[in-house]
Amino acid sequence: MGKGDHQAGEGYSYAESGVAPFFIVGSGRSGSTLLRLMLASHSRIAIPPETWYLTALVEEFPFDRLLQENEIDQAVAVMTNHYRWPDMGLDAAEMRCRVASLSGVRLRDLVEIVYRRHMEVEGKSRWGDKTPTYIEIVPALAALFGDAKFIHLIRDGRDVAKSFQRQGWYGPWMEGYTREWLRAVELDMKLSKTLLNERILRVLYEDLVLHPEATLRRICDFIDEKFEDQMLLWHGKVDNAIPVWEKRFHSGLHRDMNPSDVSRWKREMKSREIFVAEALIGTQLSHFGYERRYRSKLWSPFLAATRIYCRKVLPLVGLQRRVFSFVGRQLQRKVKGNAPLK
Repeated sequence: MGKGDHQAGEGYSYAESGVAPFFIVGSGRSGSTLLRLMLASHSRIAIPPETWYLTALVEEFPFDRLLQENEIDQAVAVMTNHYRWPDMGLDAAEMRCRVASLSGVRLRDLVEIVYRRHMEVEGKSRWGDKTPTYIEIVPALAALFGDAKFIHLIRDGRDVAKSFQRQGWYGPWMEGYTREWLRAVELDMKLSKTLLNERILRVLYEDLVLHPEATLRRICDFIDEKFEDQMLLWHGKVDNAIPVWEKRFHSGLHRDMNPSDVSRWKREMKSREIFVAEALIGTQLSHFGYERRYRSKLWSPFLAATRIYCRKVLPLVGLQRRVFSFVGRQLQRKVKGNAPLK
């Protein structure tokens, strides 16, 4: 039996509902939480908060055979010990109780317990997942769930970089703020050359904001669901659907979408930041149809030099800064330690 196959009587599977699961993937700060709220407003679709632990599961455990008892215990531990587990709304003891009720357990069956629980609570009949970082494991998820579909939400990489910069997550330089977006789109470009390409729908964040109904209809067609008007009324889900600790990162979800949410980089980025960003991700921006400010061939040598500097020199500068900072802290401690008693 190959990966993704399922035998009757081995626990609940998405196959029993007649529809495949879907995964919203991509780079962080691309609007995936907004899309999750829209799709979860559908009468049939439940999407829990970001799970994250699937990456460790597909790397550590087989999904082409039944799991042994020790493997089941280890897999459950991976899930319930993950820092995101409290967001799932499922007590670890209840998780183990549900696992005990299964027979012939595959990794897929363990994973679906969480999604099933959200379906039960919300009275829904289908589940999806919104964990952007799963762009890294699309092939594994496609094997784990034989008919799974993937929605890659893509936003202008300059807007993504600026959004990351506002959060201050990736250090002092633009190179760090473009890295996650670049990784996601480059993985997508590789996947587009494989048989998995027909199972991936690329959706632009800009289309979702400017043409929400048309874009949601396109997504619904892809996942074989009927569009519902209530998908445009997601605001009421914000408070209950997003974990408390995460709400500070999504303050804009309580208001309506606005055309000003598109191409914010034009207003918020300095010319120098735009130049550096386009030096790092310009080729990929063009690939997905985004117009570059510094697209003239006259800029090419300067963009190339900037790219080399950012990727080769800045890491050394960063290392030097960390070393000096460490040495400085040690000297301060020594000075304080040798200070005379008052």
